Amino acid sequence: MVDPAARTLAAARPRREWRRRAMPWLLLAPSLALMLYAFVLPMLTFFEYSFYTFRRGKLIDEFSLATYRRFLFDAYYQTIVFDTLWMAALTTVLALAIGYPLAFALWRLERPWMKRWLSLIIFSPIIVSVVVRSYGWIVLLADQGPVNWVLKTTGLAAEPVTLVFNLSGVVLSLAHVFLPFVVFPIYSSMSRIDPALREAAMDLGAGWLRTFRSVTLPLTLPGVVAAVQIAFTLALGAFVTPAMLGGGRVLVLPLQVYNATAEINWPVAAVGGLVLLVIAIIVVALCNRLLKYSEA
Repeated sequence: MVDPAARTLAAARPRREWRRRAMPWLLLAPSLALMLYAFVLPMLTFFEYSFYTFRRGKLIDEFSLATYRRFLFDAYYQTIVFDTLWMAALTTVLALAIGYPLAFALWRLERPWMKRWLSLIIFSPIIVSVVVRSYGWIVLLADQGPVNWVLKTTGLAAEPVTLVFNLSGVVLSLAHVFLPFVVFPIYSSMSRIDPALREAAMDLGAGWLRTFRSVTLPLTLPGVVAAVQIAFTLALGAFVTPAMLGGGRVLVLPLQVYNATAEINWPVAAVGGLVLLVIAIIVVALCNRLLKYSEA
């Protein structure tokens, strides 16, 4: 005769197993539903619109590859794509050139209060509104602004240097706001370095520069790759800063997508958005591959 308690336990075991397997999916369901509604469906709609025809101010449900051909072969759109990549690359290089020494200084600081204040200063660009920050850079970089005053006072420039309403101002402002996304991944990699490795290198006669080149830099490459990935992809999609500090002279893909949307030219806006997405996916894939090599 089978024990009733054992039979009850045997019947309850499959239910517990089902709950255990279903619980992760139930927890993920709200996020998946949000991603489906806010990202997947709009991207599918964009993909559909990219094959439509825009004629005489109207969107026509007529299959066409004309917009793709324009982005591939038209010199105007080729220039916009190249300028977008060039702006993102310059921004990433400048942010990395400023951010790596800052991360190193943050890592080497021994007093906690100094670390806290430096971290707050580095993080501050994110706290300020993008519009306010852009206006601040316009004032700083203007022909009669503080930067040009310093350049003329020190004799580095006889005449005001045009630093605003061009690519230079856009890159400076973007590098400033992306500093936290560059500094903290690198700092995180530095924090995981065993101090004994640096001490061993110095005990063997290596100087500061040799120790940095042979020990610190290779061990922080994962953080550098992660910082490059974040900064480059964020710079690709920058809109407000190029619009305000570019003065209409810096034409990048996000601005082109905005202008096409304002004109209800959905095919151009859709293809522009898809081009940005494809470039971002390629960059992320390359950085992930580099990240695996750097961690090996």
